[in-house]
Amino acid sequence: MPVGRSQSIIPLASRRRARDQRIVAGVDIGASKAACFIAQYAGDDDDHLDAEIIGVGFHGARMRVGAGLSVDDMELGLRRAVDAAERMAGVRVHNVRVAAPGRIVHARRIGVDLEIADGVVTQEDIEDSLRAGAKIAAAPDCAMLSASPIAYSIDAESLYDDPVGHAGSILSTELLGLSARASAVDNLASLLERCGLTAQEITPAPIAAADSVLIEDEKELGVILIDIGAASTDFAVYEDGAVVQCGGVPIGGAHITKDIAQIFGAPLVDAERIKTLHGAALIGTGDEHRFIDFPQLGDGAETNRVSRADLCEVIIPRMEEIFDMAAGRIMENERRKMSVRRVVITGGGSLLLGAREIAEKAFAMKARVGRPLSLVGAPEAGAAPGFSVCAGLVQGGSKSGSFGKFSLGVQNQSRHAIKQSAFLSGPGAWLRAKF
Repeated sequence: MPVGRSQSIIPLASRRRARDQRIVAGVDIGASKAACFIAQYAGDDDDHLDAEIIGVGFHGARMRVGAGLSVDDMELGLRRAVDAAERMAGVRVHNVRVAAPGRIVHARRIGVDLEIADGVVTQEDIEDSLRAGAKIAAAPDCAMLSASPIAYSIDAESLYDDPVGHAGSILSTELLGLSARASAVDNLASLLERCGLTAQEITPAPIAAADSVLIEDEKELGVILIDIGAASTDFAVYEDGAVVQCGGVPIGGAHITKDIAQIFGAPLVDAERIKTLHGAALIGTGDEHRFIDFPQLGDGAETNRVSRADLCEVIIPRMEEIFDMAAGRIMENERRKMSVRRVVITGGGSLLLGAREIAEKAFAMKARVGRPLSLVGAPEAGAAPGFSVCAGLVQGGSKSGSFGKFSLGVQNQSRHAIKQSAFLSGPGAWLRAKF
């Protein structure tokens, strides 16, 4: 049976505020946590809105169905996170922006050629080409999430940042279509429905993380965003201000924890705690003389004393594998090796000491650790790399204009729109057809 939602009394003034002001709620359901951010936007110009985080909720527990974990457990974890954010914000939310893990996202680069009716490109021509591309951008057995423009050309010769007003006969548009496995989207929508929530918009998790941690110059010059989660590592690649690749690999921080537990015979909860407190992806001076007591599986009375150097020697190979797998997926394009020169790592796994250095070695380029930017009103813990996705969901709400409604139309697809990662989003119709 579904777990009942906790009831709280919302003051009348708060309910009015929820209706009158623009509120965006973002939900990130990871393998090890559920998080919810609620943001309030204010301002007269819809292109320049000021955001303030007014509610943060977090539930740290396994959120992936498996041994000992049921759908009811997942529902309870999500409800606790959302309820905590609602109590802090003093509002009740029903529509949320939710992240789709990179491991279920499929990216397809497609091209659309459109005959220019009057010989001069109009905004309607651009919208028509984007809509035509969105119809064929989804991978088989996948639900369409977004289709974003990468580049435009006219008569197969010149590239234009904004082709509106230019003369020609054929407008060619290159797009990146992002879709998600339909069964996974079904399960995600079902979980939200059990909690009394509706998916207002579904955003690929690495795109949401990029919205919160990357600066516009990084996107313009070329950057790889790596989000190290518990069960998977997501990535997004930007070139010339546009996202050109997105996905994930099925390996993350939980695999490091499992390695530690198996090798040193410790319970998983203790392995995670020791990894967080003492773990590193590099061996420092004197680490071979610093010892850590590992509780052993069983009655808990027995311990195993291990040096910090031995602990790091378990972590380093797995961290190298994480970045090598991501780099292998990303660097399949030889041209990308020359055009991208920077890596930004985020997510809970990025906090391990030495992770940045391993990323630089794997990608042969400069790296930094990314934290959510411009989070006014958020508690200090909410600005940690582990909350990059949730922060990006509410920050991206202002860019898509989705305040309590689906954003299904095509916005300004000029160069400015590409820089802002504006998407032609289409999950609303699909979800309405399914539920």
